[in-house]
Amino acid sequence: MEYKLKSQTDLVADTFPAVPTSDIEAKLHYLLNALECMDKRTAIELERLDGSGAEEDLKDFVKQDILSRSQELRLPLQEAAEELRLRYRASFPGEGG
Repeated sequence: MEYKLKSQTDLVADTFPAVPTSDIEAKLHYLLNALECMDKRTAIELERLDGSGAEEDLKDFVKQDILSRSQELRLPLQEAAEELRLRYRASFPGEGG
Protein backbone atom coordinates (compact mmCIF):
# COMPACT_ATOMS: atom_id res chain seq x y z
CA MET A 1 0.00 0.00 0.00
CA GLU A 2 1.54 3.25 -1.09
CA TYR A 3 0.93 6.29 1.08
CA LYS A 4 0.93 9.58 -0.76
CA LEU A 5 2.71 12.57 0.72
CA LYS A 6 0.12 15.03 -0.53
CA SER A 7 -3.23 14.68 1.17
CA GLN A 8 -6.52 14.76 -0.65
CA THR A 9 -7.41 17.80 1.41
CA ASP A 10 -5.07 19.87 -0.77
CA LEU A 11 -7.73 19.88 -3.48
CA VAL A 12 -10.34 21.12 -1.03
CA ALA A 13 -8.01 23.70 0.52
CA ASP A 14 -7.27 25.16 -2.91
CA THR A 15 -10.95 25.96 -3.45
CA PHE A 16 -11.01 28.37 -0.52
CA PRO A 17 -9.38 31.80 -0.40
CA ALA A 18 -5.97 32.05 1.26
CA VAL A 19 -7.27 34.56 3.80
CA PRO A 20 -10.35 33.35 5.68
CA THR A 21 -13.06 35.98 5.89
CA SER A 22 -15.50 34.34 8.28
CA ASP A 23 -15.36 32.31 11.46
CA ILE A 24 -16.41 29.16 9.60
CA GLU A 25 -13.74 29.72 6.96
CA ALA A 26 -11.08 30.30 9.61
CA LYS A 27 -11.98 27.09 11.42
CA LEU A 28 -12.13 25.13 8.17
CA HIS A 29 -8.76 26.53 7.08
CA TYR A 30 -7.26 25.55 10.45
CA LEU A 31 -8.66 22.01 10.25
CA LEU A 32 -7.46 21.50 6.68
CA ASN A 33 -3.98 22.68 7.64
CA ALA A 34 -3.99 20.32 10.63
CA LEU A 35 -5.03 17.42 8.41
CA GLU A 36 -2.30 18.22 5.90
CA CYS A 37 0.32 18.36 8.66
CA MET A 38 -0.88 15.02 10.04
CA ASP A 39 -0.70 13.46 6.57
CA LYS A 40 2.82 14.76 6.01
CA ARG A 41 3.96 13.53 9.42
CA THR A 42 2.50 10.08 8.70
CA ALA A 43 4.17 9.99 5.28
CA ILE A 44 7.52 10.86 6.86
CA GLU A 45 7.11 8.09 9.44
CA LEU A 46 6.28 5.59 6.68
CA GLU A 47 9.24 6.70 4.56
CA ARG A 48 11.54 6.34 7.56
CA LEU A 49 10.14 2.87 8.20
CA ASP A 50 10.62 1.84 4.56
CA GLY A 51 14.25 2.94 4.73
CA SER A 52 14.97 1.05 7.92
CA GLY A 53 16.78 -2.26 8.01
CA ALA A 54 14.03 -4.04 9.93
CA GLU A 55 12.56 -7.33 8.78
CA GLU A 56 9.59 -7.10 6.41
CA ASP A 57 7.19 -8.75 8.89
CA LEU A 58 8.09 -6.19 11.52
CA LYS A 59 7.81 -3.36 8.98
CA ASP A 60 4.33 -4.52 8.00
CA PHE A 61 3.24 -4.64 11.64
CA VAL A 62 4.64 -1.19 12.41
CA LYS A 63 3.19 0.22 9.18
CA GLN A 64 -0.30 -0.98 10.13
CA ASP A 65 0.17 0.54 13.59
CA ILE A 66 1.23 3.89 12.11
CA LEU A 67 -1.71 3.92 9.68
CA SER A 68 -4.31 2.92 12.28
CA ARG A 69 -3.01 5.48 14.80
CA SER A 70 -3.03 8.14 12.10
CA GLN A 71 -6.58 7.28 11.05
CA GLU A 72 -7.75 7.28 14.68
CA LEU A 73 -6.36 10.79 15.21
CA ARG A 74 -7.40 12.06 11.79
CA LEU A 75 -11.03 10.91 11.72
CA PRO A 76 -12.47 13.45 14.23
CA LEU A 77 -10.75 16.33 12.42
CA GLN A 78 -11.91 15.04 9.05
CA GLU A 79 -15.51 14.79 10.28
CA ALA A 80 -15.35 18.29 11.76
CA ALA A 81 -13.95 19.68 8.49
CA GLU A 82 -16.74 18.01 6.52
CA GLU A 83 -19.38 19.47 8.86
CA LEU A 84 -17.85 22.94 8.56
CA ARG A 85 -17.65 22.59 4.78
CA LEU A 86 -21.38 21.83 4.67
CA ARG A 87 -22.16 24.80 6.94
CA TYR A 88 -19.96 27.03 4.81
CA ARG A 89 -21.69 26.01 1.59
CA ALA A 90 -25.12 26.39 3.19
CA SER A 91 -24.25 29.97 4.19
CA PHE A 92 -24.42 31.10 0.55
CA PRO A 93 -27.84 32.06 -0.85
CA GLY A 94 -29.12 29.49 -3.29
CA GLU A 95 -26.64 26.86 -2.11
CA GLY A 96 -27.88 23.79 -0.34
CA GLY A 97 -24.62 21.88 0.09
